[in-house]
Amino acid sequence: MDNERAIHLHCIRKDGRRETTKLTRYTLPAAREAAKRVLEEGSTFYAQVDICTEDGHIETIDKNTAIVAPAGTPEVLLVEDNAGDALLIGQALEECQIPVHLHIARDGEQALQILGESGFKPDLIILDLNIPRVSGHMVLSRYHPKNTPVVVFTASENKADVDRAFSLGANEYVHKPMDLDDYKSTVCGMVQKWAPPEASGLTPRPRTIVQ
Repeated sequence: MDNERAIHLHCIRKDGRRETTKLTRYTLPAAREAAKRVLEEGSTFYAQVDICTEDGHIETIDKNTAIVAPAGTPEVLLVEDNAGDALLIGQALEECQIPVHLHIARDGEQALQILGESGFKPDLIILDLNIPRVSGHMVLSRYHPKNTPVVVFTASENKADVDRAFSLGANEYVHKPMDLDDYKSTVCGMVQKWAPPEASGLTPRPRTIVQ
């Protein structure tokens, strides 16, 4: 995202009222820290802070994400437009007690905006293929730096989708399980495999298909 582009913080009070602050010359990481400070200093007033650009919502900071995680906590970017799946993934990580900074992009364009931030380099990208505005395959084709594993986590079992994802640099292709317990254990497994808390200087790993 361009530093000149305005970012808005929509501060949601506990009574439901919304207060908006316009930030200029802020990068997304700086806006995220500002949102966390709002929640930490105004914990008696505010329930959450939505970070938005002119194009729409990017992410929400609440009392859980505002907690400062230990140094070395992996940065995980989830690219997922389905709110239910995004919630399940967050719940799975909480139940498995895996400490991560989980960032959520609701479509491919937002993902590319977040990945374009100079101060942000994720340790893992979890990518759905069927997402709005810019497809998952297009995100792969536009962004795949060395040493950043990408796990495609999708409902598609189409062989053409599998082959194309790997040809564009995906490290693993995982089909979303229908069973809730299997779904949660699959999420925990992929994060433990690709972005363990002690991870540093990740090296490329072989590609894998999980059904």
